[in-house]
Amino acid sequence: MLRPGTLLVAFTSFAAMLASSASADVIGNVILQDYRGATATPDGAQEAKPIYFQDQVSALDTVATGDGGATSMRFLDETRFDVGPNAMVKLDDFVFDPMSAIGAGKISMAVGAFRYVGGKMKSDENVKLITPTATMTIRGTELVIFVGLDGTTEVNVVDGAIDVQVCDKAEVVPATIGQRVIIPPTCEASVTVARPVEDDLAALEVPDDLGDFSTAAGGDEGSYGGDGPGEGPGDRSQGPEREPDPEPAAAPDPGPEPEPETEGGDTWLR
Repeated sequence: MLRPGTLLVAFTSFAAMLASSASADVIGNVILQDYRGATATPDGAQEAKPIYFQDQVSALDTVATGDGGATSMRFLDETRFDVGPNAMVKLDDFVFDPMSAIGAGKISMAVGAFRYVGGKMKSDENVKLITPTATMTIRGTELVIFVGLDGTTEVNVVDGAIDVQVCDKAEVVPATIGQRVIIPPTCEASVTVARPVEDDLAALEVPDDLGDFSTAAGGDEGSYGGDGPGEGPGDRSQGPEREPDPEPAAAPDPGPEPEPETEGGDTWLR
């Protein structure tokens, strides 16, 4: 027979265990088999710890990679999140109910190159991807995201679609498969053709021409908030270029002017 205080002690221990488990908030694990220098710093901690294959990552962890470093993680709904070299990202939160496939998340990317491949979540519009100059709302999306040291953000839509809130403005810039959104520190967003990036962690690096709009194949498809040639959201889809009008046909050559001749004192034309 249990003593009166035994049940209370057991319940208190169980509650403490639940609280400890809840505070950890595991949101995924590392799926990259080869360790490439990635670390995670838990919220409130001063020291980073290496994260190896199958190690868990938790909400509020700050993941960092050094020169040549990288990692790849899988979240609760099987979303894949790749992190390239010289990157820093905070895994603010990620929750998922496998029964209803409903969830939400927030990931803050400070600098570096990232690939986000959405998983099974039906409410992926509740996932927010944040950089210093952009907040992205996703819809069934695969994205390649580059963030420069100055906050310049380039979002390439490989699949699905996104809505990008530029800086702290109310305007939202939409983009779909095959497009990219460029947001410089001036917060003047532009939409153009996506940059081709291989689905290979080794290829995931911030490009040297980040923010250089002239590198886009196809030219300007619209600008938002700036003074560029675009006219804003209504200018995003300009359609194919119209063929120039044909030049008018040249009039037939009338030939040389007839010479006047004089016969019998009269002038006449032959």
